[in-house]
Amino acid sequence: MSVPHWLRRLLTYHGVPYREHTHAPVFSASHLAHIEHITGRRVAKVVFLNARNHPVMVVLPAVARLDIERVRSVLGDPELRLATEAEIVGWFKGCEPGCVPPVRLRSDLRILLDRGLAHLGEIILPGGAPDVSIEVRFRDWYRAVRPGVGRFAVHQPALPGKAAVGAPLLIVEDEAETNHLLCELLQREGFVCRGVEEGRTALETLKHARPSAILLDLMLPDMSGLEMVQQLRRQGSIKRIPWLVLTALDDEVARQRSCELGADGYLIKPFLPQALIAEVRELLADGRA
Repeated sequence: MSVPHWLRRLLTYHGVPYREHTHAPVFSASHLAHIEHITGRRVAKVVFLNARNHPVMVVLPAVARLDIERVRSVLGDPELRLATEAEIVGWFKGCEPGCVPPVRLRSDLRILLDRGLAHLGEIILPGGAPDVSIEVRFRDWYRAVRPGVGRFAVHQPALPGKAAVGAPLLIVEDEAETNHLLCELLQREGFVCRGVEEGRTALETLKHARPSAILLDLMLPDMSGLEMVQQLRRQGSIKRIPWLVLTALDDEVARQRSCELGADGYLIKPFLPQALIAEVRELLADGRA
């Protein structure tokens, strides 16, 4: 079977290029990852919730488990629950429950994205039928769907006191004192750090050494942090390097643009030291997985 005509039409309308994959029938994201012989971090899992008889779709990596309490908290709905198979069938007629693609198929559909999927270049989505899936660039899908982004998966925290090993963290922060304090804070936790104060210096550093992760200020003296990321993307230098925004810019446009470019997190200054340490530990755990 090929991609259903209605899904082709929808993808074409939104200008989303895709590659069609046909395979044996599958009904779960983990099975799809297995049959495609790829990591579950590249396969989108779709979980449906019922919010007072309206559908909520949460999109996560296939390897992740939904944190429903987190979703309840974000949506402010303590009665939110997992949808039943009968409800899913009623909401999305013509799609098998395990094959509904994460696209806007109803005006009352709310779509949330776990940011664990956001750093990937290409993702595999259910294709509307058990024996077909589609491969799209994450940024094309995100532009078409515009989901709410947050942390909606259950994450296993790193063991206390267990620091990252190997390549250093690269801290790109133009204020010398702040840069020094960040390095000092993280080094006390056992991390190896290198601090630079300009985007061009960071670009030059990345030509010669690959960091374990990048902590990036958005407002640099010679270019914006996002301009630096765009240059790295063109060079292919940032592929598979996790990166975290550290900024005083509490701006939804900047947050969304960071997500589109693949940021793994967005911390607003001032933040608690414990929050930064937790983010870095999780960042490195995700990067090693």
